[in-house]
Amino acid sequence: MLRKALKVIGIGLVGGLISIGGVVASVVYVIPEILAYEPEQKVSLSSVTCPPGMIENMESGQCSASEESITKAAIALALIEDKTSHKVDRDPVFIRELANSVREDAQLSFKLFHLAAVMGDAESQFILGAMLSNGEGTNEDDHESLQWLHESAHRGYRKAQLRLAYMLSKGEFVAKNETEAVRWLKRAEENIKPTQLVNTGV
Repeated sequence: MLRKALKVIGIGLVGGLISIGGVVASVVYVIPEILAYEPEQKVSLSSVTCPPGMIENMESGQCSASEESITKAAIALALIEDKTSHKVDRDPVFIRELANSVREDAQLSFKLFHLAAVMGDAESQFILGAMLSNGEGTNEDDHESLQWLHESAHRGYRKAQLRLAYMLSKGEFVAKNETEAVRWLKRAEENIKPTQLVNTGV
């Protein structure tokens, strides 16, 4: 009987120590972490600059490829031609289609989309932003992703405008701004082609 009582007391003491240890650990480790927590700072859309490799064009209000990017693009296209033994069209739409055809090689696809994006293709800029956001073929970079999305939207790419409107309305990564969200939504609505209206029965 005494042995059973000692066993119960022993289990009780161990349980008590574990409980006390849990309380001490909470006080020492968890509570300071909670107090030190700072919510993620949202990016103001007005502070978003041109993506890397591009510079602001004051006349158009859009970004243009920098001289260095143009030189790198020419070198990259020459390397692609050497590897494939095919003449590569300098048209960014052609390069985007090439990037889409090699999607199973995420790194090569990313490089090609980047090339087309720097050359001003709005759809490639949108896709590049998504790839950067997901870390597809490159390191994840939400800030650069936003830069490409913003540039694509400014160039009139409807999907980018809708995505930006959604992000602004929800405060997703960017500071919530419903007025700005409505402005981008209106711009996206203006981008609907008459054929799209017919196809949707409108």
